[in-house]
Amino acid sequence: MTDEALEARQPPREAWSRIQALAMLTALLACQYEHAAWPVAVLAVPSFAGFIVASRHTLTPSGRFGLANAVTCARLVVVLCLVAPAAWLSSRAAVALTIGSLLLDGLDGWLARRRAETSVFGAHFDMETDALFVLVVTLRLWLLTGYGSWVLLAGLLRYGYVLSLWLLPGTGREAPRSLLGRSAFLILILGLIGGLSLPGAYGVCCVALGTLTVSLSFARSFYFSHFAK
Repeated sequence: MTDEALEARQPPREAWSRIQALAMLTALLACQYEHAAWPVAVLAVPSFAGFIVASRHTLTPSGRFGLANAVTCARLVVVLCLVAPAAWLSSRAAVALTIGSLLLDGLDGWLARRRAETSVFGAHFDMETDALFVLVVTLRLWLLTGYGSWVLLAGLLRYGYVLSLWLLPGTGREAPRSLLGRSAFLILILGLIGGLSLPGAYGVCCVALGTLTVSLSFARSFYFSHFAK
């Protein structure tokens, strides 16, 4: 199946992303009420399952699920494990899972290219798993590690951006590729790992640097989608 045919048969990804964004914001309110991260998993599992089922005919060019998407699913499971309370998941284990998720993030893209499994679904699935990853880690920092609520900013940026484009449609123009755009996610995750593993001011500085970097990247994207000519 050609890329054009796949694109034509794709379910409305933007609509699902809006639903996912609203679901995660709702989950965040529940997390604050329960002082726990499990509401994110409760809403994320059916949301992602619905997206996969709706996309079942366009998962890969061959129509099969594909090894690359399976790796992304494995990464999603790892991310969901990070909602476990401190009594079930130690700080060291949380750091190990975060690093493991980051490594799997590099593996799924490599497999997709290597095995000719690249697809619009796969790219979107990977991006939304990234967004959930960031939200869950920042929730863990806030709920279990004693960081202020400012740490949630990085976890909310993707969902806020999606909803802003829905409520305030722009020109649709994408920001040109840049070193900032390519490296922002990696810098953020390394910063979050620092926040999980380093004590006091050292961890705060790591998280703040990652948050600032990814905020600049989203601000740049927002500028190009609404104001650049």
